[in-house]
Amino acid sequence: MAEKQDLTGFAVTVRNSLGIARSRTAGFRKTDSQLFMANVIAPAVATLLGALTAAVGGDNLFAGAATQGEGGGWQLACTLVAIFSFIGSVSGLFKKRFEERLAQGNQCVGKLLSLDLALTTGSRTFEEAAREYGEIVKAFPEFVA
Repeated sequence: MAEKQDLTGFAVTVRNSLGIARSRTAGFRKTDSQLFMANVIAPAVATLLGALTAAVGGDNLFAGAATQGEGGGWQLACTLVAIFSFIGSVSGLFKKRFEERLAQGNQCVGKLLSLDLALTTGSRTFEEAAREYGEIVKAFPEFVA
């Protein structure tokens, strides 16, 4: 009877860890999606802006900036292209990092789901489940702790 109570309490701990891991993984997924958009949109805007500037002329495209001084429209166009290109490059670097963390989070959630299922069906002893949970916590401390 004591093992049944231990197993029940332990199952609650696993489910709580699963909730935490899901929440943290969802946060990484959201950030990864935002970085994906920035990584796609920023270079596209830079390319479009560069093409429009070349076709129309910087001073014609940015007439207000052209009145500020010689080549002001061209200067603004080049600055904007550089800024959007920079955003695309930086977001690409961060996206790579978040992809890795998202993959780890998905692995952690999968392992915890598997353990939760095993506890629910009673296919593991308390000792086996505790050992597996310890391995998950050790492998994915950022998502469980």
